[in-house]
Amino acid sequence: MRIVRSIDGSLAVGRSLSGRGAWLCGADDQPAPACLGLAERRRALQRALRAPISDDAVVVLSSRLTGHRPGARD
Repeated sequence: MRIVRSIDGSLAVGRSLSGRGAWLCGADDQPAPACLGLAERRRALQRALRAPISDDAVVVLSSRLTGHRPGARD
């Protein structure tokens, strides 16, 4: 899974998106939200993308990966 940070600070997942990207989870055996959570705890996205990543951007990306809207009630 490749994460790219856009100019506005949002995060997107895409293998062919332009810009500096960060590869997460080399194997497909680990679910994407778990990979993102681990990268967030290790501050790996900030290092790989060489840019600050807001907590809100991570929450939005995580919600896209799990199919939930941020702030929505279950």
